[in-house]
Amino acid sequence: METRESFQPHQTNIGRVERRRAKVRAQLLEAARQVFLERGYQDATITEIVQLADIAMGTFYLHFRDKEELLVALAQDTLQVLREQVHAAIEQHANAPLVPLIIRTLLRTAYEQRDLLLLLSAGESHLLAHPHLLAGQKGLAEHFISALRAAAETGLLASYDPVLLAHLLVGMLMRAMNWWVEQDEPGPDAMADHLLFLLGQGLPSSLLTRKGPVPPQAPMAEN
Repeated sequence: METRESFQPHQTNIGRVERRRAKVRAQLLEAARQVFLERGYQDATITEIVQLADIAMGTFYLHFRDKEELLVALAQDTLQVLREQVHAAIEQHANAPLVPLIIRTLLRTAYEQRDLLLLLSAGESHLLAHPHLLAGQKGLAEHFISALRAAAETGLLASYDPVLLAHLLVGMLMRAMNWWVEQDEPGPDAMADHLLFLLGQGLPSSLLTRKGPVPPQAPMAEN
């Protein structure tokens, strides 16, 4: 009869292999991030990535099928970082208001990753990452839906649809993060302040009830 101890060398070997595999994968992703940001996704090559990672070409194909799969993995890992930060904040601040907590945490984390936001929003890389970004937005909306449904049950939202409101809120957050694709300011805290002001105070009623000035017309093109 095999004892518990007889399994330990085999389990140790498995653990060592998994750690080695995870380390190589992380090296490839970090190298890909650098090469993609410096060269752009289309111009980057697998050869450049494996050379920077100091990994054999054959080893690359043990982890990724091609450059496309590598980019998708990079997008997924970035989304995972955002999710983990949000979940950690919720656990650490269980008594804090949920909506401001998620907004501030997400914007701070996204600001640190804004170089990747630029990469994932451009050209072919955007097309590859888009389905995964949409899935991430859907998951983010679920956090807001639970809070808004609780508010709706107490009558705070009148007849408004909490699911629709949650997705509109996510849309505002996505636009805030897209702002950093082209410029670094304002930082995440000031961005959160702007967004929370709009959510909490709303636009001045005069902007919604009074007729504004007629916008200037664009000059007509000459024939």
